Amino acid sequence: MGTINSEQFEEICNKVWNQRAMVLRGRGHLSGETALVRAVFWRLCNAGVRTTGCAESNGSEPTILAYQTVVGRMLELNARPAFDSGSILKHLVDRYQDEVGSDEQEANKTLTKH
Repeated sequence: MGTINSEQFEEICNKVWNQRAMVLRGRGHLSGETALVRAVFWRLCNAGVRTTGCAESNGSEPTILAYQTVVGRMLELNARPAFDSGSILKHLVDRYQDEVGSDEQEANKTLTKH
């Protein structure tokens, strides 16, 4: 691929969302949000989008920020035309947080009924 546009990036994020059960199963010690952003990173790599660094956290910043930073850098170098990848990535994370939040609310409602 080499270059990527906003529609292609959005498609990658949508595929990660649709495959979130699989992504979250293999997350290890990562938060759900971090696992989703990591999956976006690896799908960009697999699509041939070049990376200039690694997404490992050195402990000075949360892992999700490390992945978001690397994805942002990848897209700065390879997006044609340039686009705001942050808002698309934020939408993915927000969808997950909304889903988890609504699941927790439902579980709490069920517990309080009994």
